[in-house]
Amino acid sequence: MSEKAAERIRITPEMEEYIRSKSSDLRIATTCEGPLIFSVKTSPPKVTDVVMEVGGRKVYISAVQAHLIKVIDERMLPRCALEKMKIRY
Repeated sequence: MSEKAAERIRITPEMEEYIRSKSSDLRIATTCEGPLIFSVKTSPPKVTDVVMEVGGRKVYISAVQAHLIKVIDERMLPRCALEKMKIRY
């Protein structure tokens, strides 16, 4: 299942750029606000996660979310990351 899930999940160009710009691998975790993307320093990967490679970075996707999400996009950014992006642009 994990390889199939990783193959069918798309990543928007903006999120590819965001992922490449980070200094660590990332993880999509289940939160009360839905799936959000965090540094693995904040949300460490689990052995059950689906793993995708994006520009030399690993993106770990919670097994709970892997079969539900179709696209990794800006909606998965925590609010603090969205605020930083607004300030830059």
